[in-house]
This record gives sequence, C-alpha cells and structure tokens, in this order.
Amino acid sequence: MRKYQLCTCILMVLISQSYTISDSAISGGEKKKRCADNEYWNEKGFCCDKCHPGDKLKEKCLGPNTRSECVQCENGTYMENSNYNVNCFTCQKCTKPNSREISPCTFKMNSECGCNPGYYFKKFAGLDWTCSLCKECGRGQRKTGDCTEKQNTQCECLENHYKTGKNSCEPCVKCRAGCSHLCISSTPPNPFRSVSPTASPGMLPHVLVPVCACITVLALGVFMVYEGIRLWKKKRHSSSSSQKSSPASEDQPFIITVSLEAINESVPFTEQPSKIEQSGKLPDCVPREIKIHEFFYFVLDEVPIGRFKELVRRLEVSEQNIDRSEQDHRNCKDAHYQMLKVWSDSGSGGGSHVLPFHCIQKFVDILKDMNLASCADNIESKFLSQDTCAPH
Repeated sequence: MRKYQLCTCILMVLISQSYTISDSAISGGEKKKRCADNEYWNEKGFCCDKCHPGDKLKEKCLGPNTRSECVQCENGTYMENSNYNVNCFTCQKCTKPNSREISPCTFKMNSECGCNPGYYFKKFAGLDWTCSLCKECGRGQRKTGDCTEKQNTQCECLENHYKTGKNSCEPCVKCRAGCSHLCISSTPPNPFRSVSPTASPGMLPHVLVPVCACITVLALGVFMVYEGIRLWKKKRHSSSSSQKSSPASEDQPFIITVSLEAINESVPFTEQPSKIEQSGKLPDCVPREIKIHEFFYFVLDEVPIGRFKELVRRLEVSEQNIDRSEQDHRNCKDAHYQMLKVWSDSGSGGGSHVLPFHCIQKFVDILKDMNLASCADNIESKFLSQDTCAPH
C-alpha cells in the first residue's frame, strides 16, 4: 500500500513539473512578442533595451528591468539607428580624385562625399563611386540641362538633325529615324481624286469642290424627279379607279429610266460613312495592368535579402521610412514589402493598385546597376518582355 502511495506522489510531482516547464515556455514566448520597438529579445528569456544611435553594445542586460551596457562609437565609426551591434560602421573617406567632403562623419551619421566643380558624382554597384568629368555637348547638339553634383550635362540634337554617336548629331539629308519631316506621308489616297496625272497638287482643291457639288446636285435632282413621278402615278391611279369608263391606255405605267452613270457617281457618298466608322473602331486590345501586390511578391522572392536595403535606398526611400518599416514589422519580408509600398506611393502614374510600366523599367535598371542582372532579367521577362495587351 505504501509503495502504491509513493508511486502516486512521484507521478504527481512529474506532472506538476511538466506543467511548470510548459507554462514558462509559453510565458517566455509571450514576453518575446511583447518586446518594445526599442528592445530586443535576449536568448536567456527576457527583453533587453537597444543602444541609442551613435552607440554600440558592450554588455547585454543581465535580467528583466535591467539596462544593457552601451558605449559610444570610436572616432572614424558611426551607427545611424538604434541597435544591439557590438561593432560600429566605418566612415567612408572622401579621398578619390576630384572628390571633396560635403559633411563630416559623426557618431550618428556617415560622412557625405561630393565632387569638385566640373565633375559629377557617379555611383556604381554596391558602395563604389567616382567623380566623372562633366561632358560638353558635341557637334549638332544643344544643352538641355547643366551638369550638377549628381547628374552629367544633358544634351539633345538640334532641329532637323539625327543622332550619329554618343555625343554628336548630323543634319538630315534623307528619310530616316529622327528625320521624319523628309519622309513621304502615309495618308491614304483620296477616293474622289479624278483629275489628270499632269495636274499640279495646288489645283486639286479647285477641281474636287466643283465635281463633288455637281454629283450632289445630280443625285438630288434624280431623287426629286423619282418622287414626283411616284406621286403623279399614285394620283392618276386613284382617279382612274373612280372613272371606270376611262380608256385602258390611261392606266399604262409611266416608266422613267435613270442613267446608270449618274447612280454610280453617287456611290462614293454612300461608302464614305462606312470608312469613317471603320476608322473609329476601338483597338483589339488594351494595355495590361500590372498589379502592385503581384509585382511586390515576385520581387521579394527574387532580390537577395542582404541587398534589399541597398535597393530601396537607390529607389530614394528615406532612412526614416526604412527604420519605420523595420520597427512596424518583425517579419523581414513584411518590412521589405512596406518599403516597396512607400516607393510606389511616392511615384506618379497608375492607380492605387496598379504600377506604371516606367516605374518597373526604372526598377530593372537599378537592379542591373547593382550587378543583379539575373534578378533584373527575371523581372523584365515576367512584366516587360511579355505581350502587354490583354483581351477585352
């Protein structure tokens, strides 16, 4: 009996211990979810506060309601956001040829580099950049935009010139791309053109107007004569019915022959409306709309996570919006989706759920500039290279 009671007690103790362990695990998971934006989850099972911008983590907090030990970044390093990193980022040096420092590096912000007058800041893949010499507009070109810190000089061909090279244009001498004013018009021929081949082009309006007026008057005259004959025959038929003694010869129908040439001459007027109707038909297709969420989910699967912040920075998403997206969404993909949403809302064109094609083209160009050619090709083949018309 005592053995039975002892076994029962041991079993109860084991059950209570298992419930205690499961409760602590559940409560630990709930606490992890309750960590504030300025905190992070310690692997020991509680939340620790993050270090402020300009500081780095020296020692994690030792328990709940205790603070982490943070120290300021060393000279030549910085940390822009709240963090729990043990190392700060190294400040960039503005030592490249023709470069200068616009703003110095601080503990909270990286140094900003620019270029000397006559040069512009040209960025390559990753963080690489250089100061390139501003170009001068070449032969046959005119300037449309000055060289700035971030953009080269903008040039275009003069009027009646076509582009022959990267920085040169030549005068138009024959029909070609850029010289449309020398190309023969593709306007369809006038169906009423019935003048002789020797007539000069300036005489055409003077000849066509009288011809069209004559055809109209002739058609109207034939119609009036026909209606007059029809009414006369109707009236004569009714009078002959009332006078049975009238000779049979009076009931003979009066036949009018209309010239076949006169009828044929009026045909172009009857055919004209059908041609106008044909030219007013709607196109067989309408441009395919690119849904924003469809494009975003495809991009999230293609672009590497480690390169995503660099991508949205090139898309001119501010650091403040990037930080806010990371604070609002613990899940990495949700945060990246929010960053893309900020980019699309700041653009122009398209509806609230539709992304314009020029935005997608800009997106692809930036990916190529980041040496992510594979991602750019996949996005281009998915949204740009396919048929952009959808059936009605």
